[in-house]
Amino acid sequence: GVTKRDLQEDHDAMMRLLAAQLGRADWADRGRNGGAEGAASLERRLRDFKFAQRKRRDRYGGERPWGIMGLYDHLQGIRTDVEWSEDAAWRRENDEPYLSWADFEEGRKLGLNRPFFTYIMLVLCTAMLIASYGVNGWTIEPLSVNPMVGPSAETLNRLGAKFTPYIVQDGEWYRLFSPMVLHAGLIHYVLNMAALWFIGSAVELSHGFVAAAIIFVIPATGGTILSAIFLPEYISVGASGGIFGLIGACIADITMNWSLLFSKTVNETDEGTRLRHARVLVWLLLDILVNCIIGLTPFVDNFTHMGGMLYGFLCGLSTMERLSLNFF
Repeated sequence: GVTKRDLQEDHDAMMRLLAAQLGRADWADRGRNGGAEGAASLERRLRDFKFAQRKRRDRYGGERPWGIMGLYDHLQGIRTDVEWSEDAAWRRENDEPYLSWADFEEGRKLGLNRPFFTYIMLVLCTAMLIASYGVNGWTIEPLSVNPMVGPSAETLNRLGAKFTPYIVQDGEWYRLFSPMVLHAGLIHYVLNMAALWFIGSAVELSHGFVAAAIIFVIPATGGTILSAIFLPEYISVGASGGIFGLIGACIADITMNWSLLFSKTVNETDEGTRLRHARVLVWLLLDILVNCIIGLTPFVDNFTHMGGMLYGFLCGLSTMERLSLNFF
């Protein structure tokens, strides 16, 4: 028959499997090599994680925003709860004062734990928008010329818009970088800065200043290069390439942790999993479609958008920390 020892071994094995699903190989190793004490420590860490998940649901509710950012918000929550579980375990082992989940959550938003790269880009883009109006004589072009409520093409060119002949023939290589802080007008600026604030700050708070800078700058430059190759006579500006790079990186992060996001480990139930998968894919396609439509407006192009997303996806695969090594 089944003995008490068999049941305990099965229980310990399940705890190690759960730890592996969370990407915590160190937790699983402790449970495997530490005997009864190691198994108890592992179970306590995983119980802490489940506790953090409940506190998160109590505070923020079970519903999450739809689309890519909804999934990314869920993934951020998992990361934070794993970190709190590690912090709680460290404090127990070192007889340090207990730090509640709520205080840990709030502490992540204080001091240097802020999206400084996102702040820098917001300031640069705002300064360049004001400068573009100043260079344009503090006037805006007719909506028939520039529907984005902004300056003329000549003004954007003077400030460093992407224009292939100037890059290739005149050696103005800085035009590969300067478009990321320029905008066609007020509407273009507001849309991009809203997206940068929500997406950029989420990525930076989760992965740090350096990762956010890489994921923004490389895709923005890569998108400009593709645009310069395929639309050589077309003037284009905007932070869209970098923003799409951030979106691509979010997709990469979600892809690497897809099975974990929809597993019973971090969800109250696995009912409707296929429906949730389908809904995410539908929203992803809608996101891409809407932004392709935006890419048809003057001074904005889809080579920058789609190129930025592709570069961002690749940067995300190589830059972002993986929660689990079992699902990619």
